[in-house]
Amino acid sequence: MSSAGEPNALTVFTTDSFEPGEEVLLETYFPGLPGKMMVRAIGKDWHAARPRLRVRAGGILRCTGSEWRKLEFLQRVGNGELQLTARRRHVRLPVMVEVRWRHQGDTESFMAALSEISEGGALLLTRNPPGAGSGVIVEITPPGSERALEVMATVRNTNNPDGVGLEFQARDVGGVHRLREVIRRLVEQ
Repeated sequence: MSSAGEPNALTVFTTDSFEPGEEVLLETYFPGLPGKMMVRAIGKDWHAARPRLRVRAGGILRCTGSEWRKLEFLQRVGNGELQLTARRRHVRLPVMVEVRWRHQGDTESFMAALSEISEGGALLLTRNPPGAGSGVIVEITPPGSERALEVMATVRNTNNPDGVGLEFQARDVGGVHRLREVIRRLVEQ
């Protein structure tokens, strides 16, 4: 999938303008996709509509890494190559934030990143992936904070070539509220 011969580029039709180099969130939904998916992209070029020439407003976005893999996944779903039935309770929002993680009960921690997050879980990008069913603790430091929020999670998906899918284990209502605030701050940064 590429646009105008550019690798990792996607043509979008939108009246919401964007500047070259501007980071944008692309919300995607279509029949066959049980819920919407958010993808982070960088604007390359945008043009206004030209009705006389039958040109719709839109432009070209570029994605890399795990964000580009999401688009490839969406293309496979759209072409009918994959059938999805399960729907996440929470929409995952694309972020790119450095975190530390460790196995529950261990003191040794590893540097990693989260590339998407919701109240229910996250995609942990790591070179040392824990196994399916493993309990881990993820330390997320929100922007403007000196203290990390420790979130307990269980590894639910190990099929991603970039990392593992985590399901957060909400301990109490206060923990869920703190997690929501951290997510809000990560997305707004």
